[in-house]
Amino acid sequence: MFCPVSNVSGGGGRQGGAALIVALLVFAIAAALMVGLQRDFTLTMQRGSNSLVNEQAWSYLLGAESLAELALQMDAIADAQRGTARDDLSELWAQDATPYPLDEGGLLAGQLEDLQGRFNLNNLLTDDDRQRQTEGGNSQDNGTDGSASDGVNSTELGAVANDSARNDLGATNRQLSGAQKQFIRLLQALEGVDISLPMARELTDAIIDYMDSDDQPRSTVDEQEAYRNLQPPYQPSNRPLASVSELRAVAGITPEIYRALAPLVTVWPTQGGRLNVFTASTVLLRSLNTDDRLDPLSASEAQLFVERRELGELESAEALLTEAVFTAGPTEQLRPLLGESSDWFLLQARVEIAGRELRLYSVMRRNGQRVASQFRTFGEL
Repeated sequence: MFCPVSNVSGGGGRQGGAALIVALLVFAIAAALMVGLQRDFTLTMQRGSNSLVNEQAWSYLLGAESLAELALQMDAIADAQRGTARDDLSELWAQDATPYPLDEGGLLAGQLEDLQGRFNLNNLLTDDDRQRQTEGGNSQDNGTDGSASDGVNSTELGAVANDSARNDLGATNRQLSGAQKQFIRLLQALEGVDISLPMARELTDAIIDYMDSDDQPRSTVDEQEAYRNLQPPYQPSNRPLASVSELRAVAGITPEIYRALAPLVTVWPTQGGRLNVFTASTVLLRSLNTDDRLDPLSASEAQLFVERRELGELESAEALLTEAVFTAGPTEQLRPLLGESSDWFLLQARVEIAGRELRLYSVMRRNGQRVASQFRTFGEL
């Protein structure tokens, strides 16, 4: 009598357990789908938010660029009204950046810097170097470009370095261009690194070897061998520098030297450009000296020039060359390197919005009263 009842109850329990397992399985699948959908939705929302913030930030940075263009145009108009083209650190474009608060929260700031207040690395190439690059030749001569050892070996360099009286160049060094001499002085004047005259000569030659089109080493280091032995090996560019960051690839340029040198040099314009004596820093002013000397000016001498220009006592680059330190020797090579006005500027703009920060570095060229960006990057130049 009781067996049928028992069989029915047992079958119902098994069916109920199977239904529970199926229900749990369906619930697990639905939960997994919900988690996946939520994750995809969150990622989509985050991407959209990031895209919107980036678009807003980019618009603000372009707005900063437009303001910089306006400031440079206003300065050009003022120069035209005065009848003299001059750019100095007292003008509107050179004033320290004031952060501008944004309606969405955050801020926008921009600072203009005169790129012609820096040393132009591409000026290290002489006209002969550029001519050979244009012709695509591999000249083997040791002419006015100072290729090979420039008539100076390491022993002679040491003798020059030990001349405590004047550091006179002498006949063996006369093939150096004015820009090359200036750069040698600049290397010795760098703050935070100790570079001797022989080392400055070697580094200058290494940079020129990296840029010129021939394989003839100017320094004691074999140009091709120096780069073939690196890991990984690579070839020198054999062209003018397109970025200051290329200095990292030059043999002999250590991270310490690069950090000290990078804020003081530029590659714009790609050819030519004079150093603006009214915007050059103290270290850049130390790189100026008479043509017969490779040692930099003292820090006190350069600081005196800075103080005098702030007081308005230096009216022109020509007036600077009448200072006693420059009348003690020839300045025929130095004179063409100096100027009082600028056409190339660097805008460093920064925007903070929605907890994010974005920076823009824009190289701007002024041609008369027209200003346009020539190069933009979010990283270093």
